[in-house]
Amino acid sequence: MRHLESSTNIAVPKLVALTGATGFVGRIVVLDLLERGYRIKALVRLGSLDKTLQHANINGIEGELGNPASEKSLCAGADIVIHMAGLVTARTKHAYYKINAEAVGTLTQAASAAGVVRFIYLSSLAAKMPKLSDYAGSKRAGEGALARRLGSMQAVVVRAPAVFGASDKATAPFYALIQKGWLPAPGGRKWRARKLGLVYVDDLAAFITGACLDGICDGRTVAPATTASLTWPEFGHICSAAMGKRVKVFPVPLSVLYPVAAINSVTKRLFGKGHLTLGKLREFLHDDWSTPDEFVSETPLQLALKKTILDG
Repeated sequence: MRHLESSTNIAVPKLVALTGATGFVGRIVVLDLLERGYRIKALVRLGSLDKTLQHANINGIEGELGNPASEKSLCAGADIVIHMAGLVTARTKHAYYKINAEAVGTLTQAASAAGVVRFIYLSSLAAKMPKLSDYAGSKRAGEGALARRLGSMQAVVVRAPAVFGASDKATAPFYALIQKGWLPAPGGRKWRARKLGLVYVDDLAAFITGACLDGICDGRTVAPATTASLTWPEFGHICSAAMGKRVKVFPVPLSVLYPVAAINSVTKRLFGKGHLTLGKLREFLHDDWSTPDEFVSETPLQLALKKTILDG
């Protein structure tokens, strides 16, 4: 089994261009890059420069994905592009595909024209099942857009499984319930057998700034993980060990989940409110989100979960 440690024999490039630098994963990637001595150019939304870490080796550029001028400015002079920005939730299919697919293609084209050597794209494990949801389909389409416009660049597609860690607003309510002793799981007859792959945010960042930047994964689609496969009952057992008390797994009946998801699908489209849409529910109910065990970190899952739950 290969682990997330990277080779130290490859020369370190000078400049990395980033999208998503202020996001949950991106903030840690930035810190890792600075620790390794890289200079950084970061594309941030208009009016968001103050949200970017202030450091002498970071140059923030205000702009938008899909805007040729913004993407050209970001890629100019860069050795490597790490593209982490994207939509996890959106009101419409068009919105998903505009950012998660079309913008990947235009950024890839800008990077190729600028002479970038390597392009690292943070995709999602959901891309392996593109028909499940608009999100999953858009991430697969983004991978295709990258491949079509790659030119002579090397590329790595990182299909991250479920990412967890402290300070993630999206999953904070979920881990707050675990802290109280409850682990909600999507129900159904075979809920106990569903498989999950998980990656701790620090491990994902280390993989991107280590093995991916060092060229170990060039030309590949890879799925790093802190744990490659576990079931919901196993997840509950590890949470119990992490908390030092019993964490009870309770399956939420499909008779509850489907009506909620149907309502959320309407409110999401009309008002932008609601996360558990029918598409997201299909993702949750998929029977196997495990990953290959080729790139598994040495971080104990129990320790990572404890940090997430207690520090979140």
